[in-house]
Amino acid sequence: MTAHETAWFGDRAVLIDVASPLDRESVATIVMRALPETVVRRGISSLMVEVLSPDVNLEADVRRVLASVDESPKASQAPQTSKAPAADAITTIDVAYDGPDLFPTATFFGISDTELVQAHTSQRWRVALMGFAPGFGYLEPIEAPVLPWSSLPRRATPRATVPAGSVALAAGMSAIYPTSSPGGWHLIGTSRCTFFDPDNDSRPTLLVPGATVRFAAIDHEPTP
Repeated sequence: MTAHETAWFGDRAVLIDVASPLDRESVATIVMRALPETVVRRGISSLMVEVLSPDVNLEADVRRVLASVDESPKASQAPQTSKAPAADAITTIDVAYDGPDLFPTATFFGISDTELVQAHTSQRWRVALMGFAPGFGYLEPIEAPVLPWSSLPRRATPRATVPAGSVALAAGMSAIYPTSSPGGWHLIGTSRCTFFDPDNDSRPTLLVPGATVRFAAIDHEPTP
């Protein structure tokens, strides 16, 4: 098995290159368990292992932990359910599939809007990483994609304003806009969940890296 490459990122963080989403999740789990004093941040094809203050031994510590992954095929194939404690449960998000791009997106895939909803809700998704805005999780398919999600590009012209709670698709991923903001993804539905709460000190975001997400189709009741 090819060894994982590492590199310093400043004086208190080390980057790890990963080969796949499953490899990323496995390595993240192993590093978090072996080095609990560190913070592990996910990227699409890399991980960043960070400590609070400069530590000249950090890369050596990371490489020592990675040696167990690189030398053991079983270690590199850890179950996808092995995640940080906050990411264990499945997060179910209720969605009214009423987005302005639902029909055009279904047309892009050559299916009906009902079939698109069925595909989106039957797909299991994983929070690959957080970014763009507080509470914004980039969701990647778990297992085989139900539709060729990666074939759908971003919108040619981004919207100046996307309403909070908009459920979207683009470039192989799904996402929910936690707050109103500009955006270039295709909007297929709306959720009334709170995805970012700055007053919640223990867990300000509903989504956390590594968590499994399922979408459930509902009809929104009229607002009183």
